[in-house]
Amino acid sequence: MELIRTWILSVTVSAIVIAVAEALMPPGAVKKVGKLTGGLILVLGILQPLVTMDYEDLYDMVTALPAGAIAQEEAQTHQYEAMKGIIEEELEAYIVDKGEALGADCTAQVTCTPGEGEVPVPTQATVTGDLTPAQQEAMSRYLEQELGIPSQGQIFDSEEVP
Repeated sequence: MELIRTWILSVTVSAIVIAVAEALMPPGAVKKVGKLTGGLILVLGILQPLVTMDYEDLYDMVTALPAGAIAQEEAQTHQYEAMKGIIEEELEAYIVDKGEALGADCTAQVTCTPGEGEVPVPTQATVTGDLTPAQQEAMSRYLEQELGIPSQGQIFDSEEVP
């Protein structure tokens, strides 16, 4: 019971600290990165008991579940897909903000694949909009240097933004 109380307290304090930090951040790209970082920190805080859990006890609990219970593999897949979706959405918004900073009206679609430790890593980005060659070059450098998306994973489409 004390473990649950401590965990709830740490998650609550983390959420408050993250909210205060977000309130103090300037608007724009910095705030979006701050939100992404804060969200990931909060997810890590929520999942922290899984890291410190005695996995033999967990295995005993899982094997004692009735036959209709969700399989552990399905739960991990669901967790990965949820994290992947959050990361893709945040990076798409971040790229759109970067495009606005460059003076371009664009949309973005990011694709993540499992990286080291099954953590979603951005590997492809499709940027749609009317970017000048200079804006496209700046965006390409940004995608590669800041987000780690290689040039072969970058697609620039000059269609009009929906």
